[in-house]
Amino acid sequence: MPRWMLIAVGGLVLAGCAGTPERGRTGRYGLDSATASCRQTPALCARMAGEEAVVPMSRPVQVAASVGTAGNMVVRALTEEQRDHIQEMLEACADAARSEVILSLLNGVPPTEEKCKAEAKEDSQKKPVSWARKLGTEMHKVAHECAQKKLNELRPGGFSLEPRYRYNPDTRKWEFVSEETVRSLLRQGRGNELKGTVAPDVVIHTGDPLHVLAIYDFKFPCVNPTQLPPWPLYPQGHAYAGQAQNIVYKNALNPRHGPIQIIPRLGATP
Repeated sequence: MPRWMLIAVGGLVLAGCAGTPERGRTGRYGLDSATASCRQTPALCARMAGEEAVVPMSRPVQVAASVGTAGNMVVRALTEEQRDHIQEMLEACADAARSEVILSLLNGVPPTEEKCKAEAKEDSQKKPVSWARKLGTEMHKVAHECAQKKLNELRPGGFSLEPRYRYNPDTRKWEFVSEETVRSLLRQGRGNELKGTVAPDVVIHTGDPLHVLAIYDFKFPCVNPTQLPPWPLYPQGHAYAGQAQNIVYKNALNPRHGPIQIIPRLGATP
């Protein structure tokens, strides 16, 4: 079935969402979509799209609850058919997000290299924000909203959007950090305790966020790529500086499938 038909059938009247490996560089958005800082209220901040920074949040982050109690659907391992269905849905969300944002912010005209480098606005600290960064952030928001709606229908209780994980040196294991804990740390001005955490865009799990079945990350190159971009490396100053994002995800969460990049127009790629 053609891609446009999948979008129509899924109820996605938007034309596309895409992911971006780097921000702040032309065509690639740093580790995708985090703004330079939170706005006035730290409690309203949450991590977005592949970066372990915190950014202003326009909606609650979806962290699906565990299921399996009486009367609830038991979440089981993914079949190949279910996995393919989820992947196609995320691809449609990515395509739709890109098209919607370009239509609303650029009157439907795809950005050029020069446009991506140009300043779009200033952040709360009066630092310039490029169009590449602004577009990537907005595309991630739309893609996440789309993914939440569709996954609530396809796999209620068996997924999390932007779940945060951190390594515990005492137990030598990775642990899930609840959104309540994240908000509490930010309110107390202890955001530095989140340094070194990882937070993939979409985690498919058994109902327990620590039992990971698949990992997906939206990537939104500012200019449509002509070939598949590699996974981004964490920048200097990061706890995993120089390491590829997908390798860190895999070592931390040991998914049965992935990690997979979801890139507009190009689809899913390891």
